[in-house]
Amino acid sequence: MKILHVLLRIEWLKAVRRRAFWVAVAAFTAFTALPVIERVRNAHSNPNAVFAVPESWPVILGTAGIGPLFVGALMILLVAQEFSWRTARQNVIDGLSKERFYAGKIMLLAGLVVLFMATPVLVGVAGTMLSPGEGGPGFIRSNDLGYMGGLALGMLLFGSVGLMLSVHLRSSGAALGILFLYLFVEEGVARLMLGTGRESLRSAAEFLPFNVVEDLGDDLVHYPEVLAEVNAERAEGGLAPLEFLDVEVLAVAALAYSAFFLGLSLLNMRRRDL
Repeated sequence: MKILHVLLRIEWLKAVRRRAFWVAVAAFTAFTALPVIERVRNAHSNPNAVFAVPESWPVILGTAGIGPLFVGALMILLVAQEFSWRTARQNVIDGLSKERFYAGKIMLLAGLVVLFMATPVLVGVAGTMLSPGEGGPGFIRSNDLGYMGGLALGMLLFGSVGLMLSVHLRSSGAALGILFLYLFVEEGVARLMLGTGRESLRSAAEFLPFNVVEDLGDDLVHYPEVLAEVNAERAEGGLAPLEFLDVEVLAVAALAYSAFFLGLSLLNMRRRDL
């Protein structure tokens, strides 16, 4: 337990001393706060526009949709520089093993997921407390918890990718460039796979990493009654219904991807000289 406390303290001190950390947290807070502020204003000006929990959880959690990108980018900015600045090497010289150094990065990733998940929740709940009107019975529903879990898994997956790129490339610029380039490449590949009309390729496209993250962060996946309403409207307009993989399948895929990327990072860390 003592070593965990030491690793946590090391990662905390490193993070809070980096300007990139505070800029990312401030930007993400602003992104999540702006929609909440607008909802609160509407609730005050329009008696029918109630902003309260538990009904407003989909709106509150929807503001965290950009969270995976923030976590992935911030992992790169915080970790990649440790190799170019030789702080990773110095930590090992000072007594940390490579495995313990890597464990610290896992703790950093977990901390960022918690932080970027808690921020929209706290901002959203604060907004509902400032709004007139009351919600239905209860504070949070099982579907809301499922939505939170899906968003957290998306952040974990992207954070794992960010850690892998940082360890392999050891350059924040190159790692960020590849991360954002991959998003465009996967989008193009997915369109090609979907455009072929072959069912096997269409099914495979649903399991591409970014598509898994997008689906886990889509409220329609977690609220079947909302999806049913949307599909009813699409049917009236002559459009095909929206279909998603089961939440459990998406969660397993996200965990498998995360484990794979984290495993690659650990192997690279062990084999290469710091």
